[in-house]
Amino acid sequence: MNISVHEACHSLEAPGALLRRRGGSPDGLVAYVRALLGDQMPADLEAFYREGVEAVGDFRAILPKWNERPEWRREGMLRALLPVQAVPIFSDGAGSLYGLDLSSGAAGPAVYFFDHGDLFERPRWAAGSSLAYLLLLLGRYDHAIAEGCPAGWERSIDPDIESCPRAPPIWRAG
Repeated sequence: MNISVHEACHSLEAPGALLRRRGGSPDGLVAYVRALLGDQMPADLEAFYREGVEAVGDFRAILPKWNERPEWRREGMLRALLPVQAVPIFSDGAGSLYGLDLSSGAAGPAVYFFDHGDLFERPRWAAGSSLAYLLLLLGRYDHAIAEGCPAGWERSIDPDIESCPRAPPIWRAG
């Protein structure tokens, strides 16, 4: 079953797991990021920006600061993962990043966890087979820990997480 970023956001909004940012122009933000990425913007990334996601649970979205005045634009963390062909999507709150893969060229690229301890040199583990599945997994993360879910619980939400090409899922990452 495939799910869109829009559907994932909608399902997280009802129980209050998703926080949206206020204001701003998604059209301007999308155009700005598209230009920074050299017109190679995955459809899921565009959909994410258009949804206006600010946070899922305790995970804060990473967005470039965009304003219609060019002198007020800041790329922030956007370039942090470009050397490893990824775009940061969320922070874990401790300095590490979740990044959307840019190397696959696929319509729905996977999302990986990049550890700040590795200086973001490579993806440490697969965090979701798509951005939509990552959203659902982040929305369930605190509950999974509180309930003591076993390693691999992520498969119940994201059945394709084990087939991400750049890194294994967390329970196999070692």
